[in-house]
Amino acid sequence: MKRLFVALALVSLMFAFPMYGNAYIIGDVNLTEYPSPETGYVTFPNSGYGNYYLDYDVSLNGGEQIEAFCVEDRDGPPSTLQYTLLTIDGGLSAYGLNATNYLAAAWIADYYWNNYEGKATEETYKAGAQNAVWEVVFDGTGFDLTSGTFKATTNNNYTDEAAFIWGQKPGSFPTASYTWVLAVNPEIVEGQSIIDTTWQNYLVRYDVPVPEPASLLLLGLGLIGIAGYRRSFKK
Repeated sequence: MKRLFVALALVSLMFAFPMYGNAYIIGDVNLTEYPSPETGYVTFPNSGYGNYYLDYDVSLNGGEQIEAFCVEDRDGPPSTLQYTLLTIDGGLSAYGLNATNYLAAAWIADYYWNNYEGKATEETYKAGAQNAVWEVVFDGTGFDLTSGTFKATTNNNYTDEAAFIWGQKPGSFPTASYTWVLAVNPEIVEGQSIIDTTWQNYLVRYDVPVPEPASLLLLGLGLIGIAGYRRSFKK
């Protein structure tokens, strides 16, 4: 019984703290894209050089428009399509993605949201943040808009904003995002690799439910109490 008591104590402590590194599927949604007028010339790895939208919103299941960032060098969906929502953390590697790059991109999105949402410069910094998101998704955290597979230089008026946002980066990026998720098309199941297809994938502003540590701790303590009661009963 002593071993059971110790095991339950360890389980309760595990559940008392958030667990990272295990990206999971939130569910499938119907996604509609709404691009805004801000554009800029960029070079993508596959589709080459051109003038692209730099400000995106999306609607999930017919709801209100919410902030989004494109993370793929593809066209936006021409109509409402089904996407799968995934949490952003180290577990994205199980889906064939570079988790470090997506965690950096989620930090950029969050920095924009926390510092420019609702301000006069919002559209300008949203466009800059989009440039920065593409840079880290395609080329990693070295961050050079003038070289690599993604470039944003000639006829792009938002590179200064992108560089400024990146200049505010922390010493290390969060190990998980609880305010942004990844929307991918076609929809996938757990552990399935995300493939590069016809339509864009997105970072989407979405509050990810997080288990409350206090509630989980109480659950663990309750299990310990039951074990202790059973032990006393058997004496």
